[in-house]
Amino acid sequence: MFRKMLNKLNYLKERLDRFSRWKKGLVLSSLIVALLSVGAVLAVGAKALNKTETVVSPAIPDSNSFKSVVVSPNEPKDTPNPINGVLFTKTEAESWKGKVPLAVMIENLVSVRPQSGLSKAEVVYEALAEGGITRFMAIFLANNAELGPIRSARAYYLDWLSEYGAGYAHWGGSPEAMDLIRAYQVKDLDQFSLGAPTYWRVRDREAPHNGYTNTEKLWEAAGKKGYNSLANFDSWKFKKDATDSARLASTIKIKFTGSAPYEVVWKYDSEKNSYLRENGGQAHLDKTNEEQLSAKNVIVQSVTANTYDNYGRLRMDTIGEGELKVFRDGSLIEGTWKKLSREGRTKFYDKEGKEIELNRGQIWIEIIPSSQGSVRNVGLEYSS
Repeated sequence: MFRKMLNKLNYLKERLDRFSRWKKGLVLSSLIVALLSVGAVLAVGAKALNKTETVVSPAIPDSNSFKSVVVSPNEPKDTPNPINGVLFTKTEAESWKGKVPLAVMIENLVSVRPQSGLSKAEVVYEALAEGGITRFMAIFLANNAELGPIRSARAYYLDWLSEYGAGYAHWGGSPEAMDLIRAYQVKDLDQFSLGAPTYWRVRDREAPHNGYTNTEKLWEAAGKKGYNSLANFDSWKFKKDATDSARLASTIKIKFTGSAPYEVVWKYDSEKNSYLRENGGQAHLDKTNEEQLSAKNVIVQSVTANTYDNYGRLRMDTIGEGELKVFRDGSLIEGTWKKLSREGRTKFYDKEGKEIELNRGQIWIEIIPSSQGSVRNVGLEYSS
């Protein structure tokens, strides 16, 4: 009992030392002494709360553990991924049909770019958090990837991940989000409850912007919790890419709230029939493969957004309907998005009320504030 308590106190001291260095001058020695004096109480309290503490792991995550599926070259790719429509062989599909989709929170501070794993996601949602900074929620089903930096949950992302019955990977969250995760009985994969080895911190970035995980470890944790099953959800409609002659050039600029480091530009590549992403005036890369992020479809969805507390946290009207712009094949389709319930699928309709068909491939959904609410979009520009 004494040894466990001593180990706990040494660990707390190490965490406080790290925090002190991060703050560069914040003196915590008196707090450490106080913690040592009441260590027994803290040790018993932590045990009672059944918290799993973070453990610092190697700076370079293990990328060699991902298992590949052996597929015959003659096997046809005729099984669509239900999330983004990409075609797989039946053998490949068997590897993900028994998995829960993962919804992973990844931050987007300028200092953490390039992030890891975004190029491997089926869908990426980008929305504002506080202070004009955007945050990503990436959905994974068929691909393995290292992921990070992982950040905290926000309430409105729960409405989008509920469409997939997804497991939610995040590093804590706002009080409102944490309450709703419990109320909604979300398949929670929070770092606060899982700890190491599912999550780790890398040494080449400062805390708290250095938390990482990977899909393999998340699916392993999901299996232990009984989460690993693919929910029955409505797929979007998909089509073949437009012919070369039908493709037009276009550029999309999304200003969110006007903060230049978070301005997004998507430039259409007609040869690949995809959109290349820039963020803050720079090509936005994936750290794991050094490739520029791209999308086959860029969906701009307007929602009413309001702040609700002194921290500037947001609420967004994700259920209902609103203005929509879908960019694909170098062209623009204007229409309306509709979502009837929290667990209901967000659908995209043109001006005639017909559901819009998307290209098979990665989808980015840009959630921008509408002209309503206390938080308003500064501007969306596009040219062709």
